[in-house]
Amino acid sequence: MTFHAIAIDGPAASGKSTLAKTLAERLGLVMVNSGAMYRAVTWKILREEIDPSDTESVIRLLDEMDIQCGHVGSLSTIRINGTDPTPFLREPEINANVSTVSAIPQVRDRLVALQRDYLKLTHVVMEGRDIGSVVFPNTPFKIYIDADPSVRDGRRSGDGEIDSVSQRDAADRSRKTAPLVVADGATKLDTSALTISGVVDAAIGILGQQGFPLPKQAPLLPNEEPPTPMRWIYWLGWMSFGAAYRTLFGLRIIGDENLIKAGPVLIASNHQSFLDPPLIGNLYKTEMVYFARKSLFTGIGKWLYPQWNAIPIDQEKPDTSSMKAAIRHLKEGWRVLIFPEGQRTLDGEICEAAPGIGMIAAKAGVPIQPVRIFGADKALPRGSGKISMARITVIVGPPILLSPEEFKAYSNKEGYLALTERIMTAIKAL
Repeated sequence: MTFHAIAIDGPAASGKSTLAKTLAERLGLVMVNSGAMYRAVTWKILREEIDPSDTESVIRLLDEMDIQCGHVGSLSTIRINGTDPTPFLREPEINANVSTVSAIPQVRDRLVALQRDYLKLTHVVMEGRDIGSVVFPNTPFKIYIDADPSVRDGRRSGDGEIDSVSQRDAADRSRKTAPLVVADGATKLDTSALTISGVVDAAIGILGQQGFPLPKQAPLLPNEEPPTPMRWIYWLGWMSFGAAYRTLFGLRIIGDENLIKAGPVLIASNHQSFLDPPLIGNLYKTEMVYFARKSLFTGIGKWLYPQWNAIPIDQEKPDTSSMKAAIRHLKEGWRVLIFPEGQRTLDGEICEAAPGIGMIAAKAGVPIQPVRIFGADKALPRGSGKISMARITVIVGPPILLSPEEFKAYSNKEGYLALTERIMTAIKAL
């Protein structure tokens, strides 16, 4: 069987990753983020305290690296010596050094070979800076996307990242090995004034003109499920809270393309305010399950909170029954929200986590969705009872996707602690 490659190239913050991910989902392909591969190698180099400009040392380390590439569903995965570096790949230090590492010919040769290996297994949408020119020069399906530098700078800062796209552009275009160019046969697409859906629609139109075998009817996305009607009482709360958050607090959601929208998901978030559970609940259009302190289940709360799928938890002592209930719901296919800190913050900073979420995650064996909330502690501070018109932002991070073997390795007391730390690291990185 012949597999197709869709090559999407462009400069930093032009929207390559979002477009590639959405196209892969829409067309039922696998999205490969080639930039993440270079960032992963850069992360390992910096972790070993090697100067990225010391080419000889980088090459020696590269020869020792075990780089494993694969995919879970429609998303590519990468591990370096058995470790998933995904939570760290957008750190400022990596932003500042990835172009230097990417310019080393031996690094590019190693990673390009791994990128081409994907096409031995499946159809792919691959994004980067040299996909159409170097990795798959013979594919007829090429798109080069760009945007005004000021727009791209705004996207980076809006995502909370420290990065200079102009410096990255200069480095990527001037490097001797596989510089950033518009590949032969590529169609250019300016995304400066387009919404995400507008970019995707335009890209699908381009692919149709290039002869890509588009499905006659767009199927459900691989990470999307048919909408399940909410019960009226849940829907009423979902609608009311959602409208209030957008009106009163200017709710802004960043990274919603990272949401896993099908199957069971363990959602792990920092905890700032009583506003948090329905805030996270509004990320999804179906019902979810979450913990609520046992003292709330009195009076009308004794009826209302179960209607909103809340699991009562005793914060005064270990509550194994509540944890078992969460695991059971996850195995039944629910989305379950957990605040690893177990209590609201006093100052907006993330508190130390209890190991309970590590145990739940290891025993349930489902994808983990890191989420971070900003501003809810100012909108409704702990102990205040007074609402302020503060801006609330929710950032959705890349999911933590583990194999059954990895979950099994975490299934002991030390593993619960390690997995909890891994989840908290992913939250803090957002």
